[in-house]
This record gives sequence, structure tokens and C-alpha cells, in this order.
Amino acid sequence: MNLAVSPRADLFRLLGDESRLRLLALCAEEELTVGELATLLGESQPQITKKSQPLREAGLLVARRDGNRTLLRAHVSDDAVVAAALAEGRALATRDGSLARVAAIVAQREEASRNYFDQRAALADGEPVPAAGSELLAWLPVLAPLLPGRALAVDVGTGDGTFLPLLSPLYDRVVAVDRSAASLARCAARVAAWGLPNVRLREGAVDDASLAQDVAERGGADLVVVARMLRHAARPQDVVAAAARLCRPGGHLALVDHVPHDDEAQRAEGAVWLGFEPAKLRAWLDAAHLEVVALAPLPGAARPALHLAMGKKPARHLH
Repeated sequence: MNLAVSPRADLFRLLGDESRLRLLALCAEEELTVGELATLLGESQPQITKKSQPLREAGLLVARRDGNRTLLRAHVSDDAVVAAALAEGRALATRDGSLARVAAIVAQREEASRNYFDQRAALADGEPVPAAGSELLAWLPVLAPLLPGRALAVDVGTGDGTFLPLLSPLYDRVVAVDRSAASLARCAARVAAWGLPNVRLREGAVDDASLAQDVAERGGADLVVVARMLRHAARPQDVVAAAARLCRPGGHLALVDHVPHDDEAQRAEGAVWLGFEPAKLRAWLDAAHLEVVALAPLPGAARPALHLAMGKKPARHLH
């Protein structure tokens, strides 16, 4: 249904159902999967799909696939009727508590990821530490434009510390951040075995205020790396924004993640998202007020394939 040519009566009928108003309001608050909407509204997924279909046909909801999942977001127009319906939907969702539960539902996306990394680190405890391999040379395109600034690098979601043998010789100080204590314990053993004296491990998230303060006291980071971590984040755009804030003026943020794919097996490895369109990475860098200086596939045998998006903070950045 095209709102521009549809009879107004059709629009009134469409928006005269309270359950559809709640659905529209929740999808205006956050892009949500059909399963998440079912949990919020206490309905089955087939019911959510059935109720959302007329809204999708009217152009009020936009669907996006991520592997086997369907996500819905509101496409709200400036139509006065739609605006009034959305306000009523928010009121209904506020009264039944579903709107207040959205943040918790979104946060639950990361539970599988947290559990996976904790279990993985525990199972791998005691394994011999591998040598820092030559495969890291494939990542040199990430760093090539960044060498003028060599004071501080921040590795967000460092995990096993794969990047650290490459970053350590290039930067005076490297801060490796991860929210998993188990992963950091394993990483610490590797850092010691590799002999990286200038690497400091830090437990926490990229948006921790104390991390931002410590980095700011050092003048900001010359390089922030977020490699294969966005796929584990409930809201990747928030990670990009927080990582960008760590960059000094003239500093760079390098995002590395998979292109979209259908390998559902990665869900078992804690993946919330099955890759990202390069245009999506560009949009997040733009939203973080970074100049996009690179957007290209990365060499190597990784499957699904990896893509690099690199942004530079302007020398005079307005906060």
C-alpha cells in the first residue's frame, strides 16, 4: 500500500488496531527481531509476522534479513495521522511496560557472546601459546596510513590478543580492552610469552567512562582497532561511536568485520549479527563524525570474507 495514493480510510483502519500501534512504537524505539517483538508483546512469532505485514505493505515498517532472522524498524513519515498513531502506540507500550523492556531485550543479545567467550577461554586454559604468526602481515593495510601517530593504540575486544604482536612494536603504548575476564587471563599469558612490555590489559567495555578518561589524559588514541567485535555487540553503532570518541584529533578508527553471510553456525560462536554491508560501516563512521579514508575488502583466506572500514577524526573535531 502506498500512503501517497491510498485512501485515508485505509490508513485509519490500519492504525485503528492497538496491537499494531504497539508494534509500530516498539520498532520506532529500536530495530527489533520478530522474536524480540514476540517476547515484548507476549505473542507468538507467527502472530507478530501476521500483524506486521500490513504495516510493511504500507511502508510504515521496513524489514531486514540477518541470516535466518528478520528485523523490523519503523519508517515514520511526517504524516499527521501516522505521528498521532505513533504517539498513541508509545502511550500504550508505556502503560503495558513493553517500551521500558526494550533496552533489556536488546542487552540480552550479548548474553550468548559473553557465555561463548568465557567458556572458550576456560576450555583453552593450559594450551600452549602459539607463536605470533606471519598471518598478521595481512593486516598491514589497516596500519599503513597510520604510522605518523605512534603514541597510543587501543585494541577494543582484544580477545586472544591476535593484534597485539603487530601493534606493540609500532606504538609506545597499547591498551587491550575486553569485557571477558576469562579471555583477558588467557590473553595475559600470551602477552607474557610473546614479550610485549608496553601492552596493558584492561577489563571493561569501550564506553566505560574510566577508559575514556585514561585515554584522554594521554591525548587520545592514535589508533583504535575494533576487529571482528561488532558482530558480538547488541548495538554496533554504539560501539563505533564510543570507539571514535577515544581517537585524538587526526587519529584513526579501524573497523574490521565480516561482510553479510548466511553461516548460522556463527551464532554458536556468540555472533549477534551475520556480517555488515560496507555501506553500513561507512554510515556508522559518518555518524561518528569521522572522515572515511578506506573502505575495502581485506586480503586473506578468512571465510566469511572480511572488510575494512577506516575513519579519521578531523584535526579540529567539534564535540
